[in-house]
Amino acid sequence: MNWRALIIDDEAPARNHLSELLRAHSNVEIVGEASCVSEAAKLCAQLHPTLLFLDLQMPRGLGFDLLPLINPVPQVIFVTAYNEYAVRAFEVGAVDYLLKPIFPERLEIALARLDHHAAPPMMGTPKELDEDSPVFLRTSKGLRAVLISHVTHIVADGNYTTIWLEDGSTFLTDRTMHEWETIFPATRFVRLDRSLLVNTNHLRELKVVSRDAALLSITGRAEVIKIGRAAQSRLRQLHLFR
Repeated sequence: MNWRALIIDDEAPARNHLSELLRAHSNVEIVGEASCVSEAAKLCAQLHPTLLFLDLQMPRGLGFDLLPLINPVPQVIFVTAYNEYAVRAFEVGAVDYLLKPIFPERLEIALARLDHHAAPPMMGTPKELDEDSPVFLRTSKGLRAVLISHVTHIVADGNYTTIWLEDGSTFLTDRTMHEWETIFPATRFVRLDRSLLVNTNHLRELKVVSRDAALLSITGRAEVIKIGRAAQSRLRQLHLFR
């Protein structure tokens, strides 16, 4: 497969070094370069790259800040001099995580992962992200990055889960409820029962029907969700509804 690559790094020598290494790979065309998040967002809209080589630490923001600004999100290979963001990078769907200085052999491995659509190995256990972190959702149009704060609730759907956003859109994912519960901030997301994880910022109203049933209204969802006694008790324990 051929890739249209955008290199994003605030250091010109680093961009030049990567460009030089990529000359050995005829399936990668460098369509542009950017030195900051805002410039990269504009180029993504203009050039429609299919691959980003994205530096993580730049003077005016982290590379992560770019992802919610573009839709759909291309494949991403993070490039950085720091290794402390590795787990978070893979949690948001990165293909690979290259440490500077980049060597030709290591770059070849990253590109091979792209060509074979191989998922990178997880480095350690899943790490809880904060509300301003983006997560990748795979759609028919490619990857989409959304801020965790925009997720209103998650519903179990057999072996899958459906994510609901505040604008009412939904995405079917192959992550389990347990995985989402581990990744999303526990201070904001509450597991009400086996099939429902809610963002407490987006709870609107609880209408009690009986001791064993209540109707929960959530941002972006027209129909209410029926919950049982245990879920009602959980909400009251958190002092979310009287």
